[in-house]
Amino acid sequence: MENQFQLTNSKEIIAYLAQQFPNCFTLDGEAKPLKIGIFQDIISRLDGCQILSKTKLRIALRSYTMSWRYLHSIKEGANRIDLDGNPNEVINQEQMDHAQQQLKESKEKAKERFKEQAKEKRKTTKQPSKRVKPLNNGDFVKVLVGNKPIKVQIINIEKDHIKVKIGAGMELTVKPEYIINK
Repeated sequence: MENQFQLTNSKEIIAYLAQQFPNCFTLDGEAKPLKIGIFQDIISRLDGCQILSKTKLRIALRSYTMSWRYLHSIKEGANRIDLDGNPNEVINQEQMDHAQQQLKESKEKAKERFKEQAKEKRKTTKQPSKRVKPLNNGDFVKVLVGNKPIKVQIINIEKDHIKVKIGAGMELTVKPEYIINK
């Protein structure tokens, strides 16, 4: 038997489903709540289709239904839809609460991942050099902004931060560790 092309990426599978069932799946904009058991409906409709494996389809559907866009669509009183876009069962309070809890947990995980990535980036980012001479108001120094040092003039030195002025006149407040003083 000849090997046939199979979709393996969840995004490609959802794009395929959106093409096959445009009244049910969307790639952007507001998602529509799907009928419970839609997996079985897809399998029945695409019977004999070799382009999707059941496992990959299940993973893609899980990804789709756990997206923030989809979880926002789960509102009490809204209708779930079938593959043709026809209204089906109504979403109840418990289902909405579950979706909101999933959304909250997902956002918290994303926030933690973002914090960890920022922490790792700070570890790998070249740290500014230690000060060589004392700083005074009016001194010209460089400040590390992102990974790029820019020339600034010190306006005021305070206990835990330094006010500086960029050539264009914009004033910034920076921590001493971001001052490069050579």
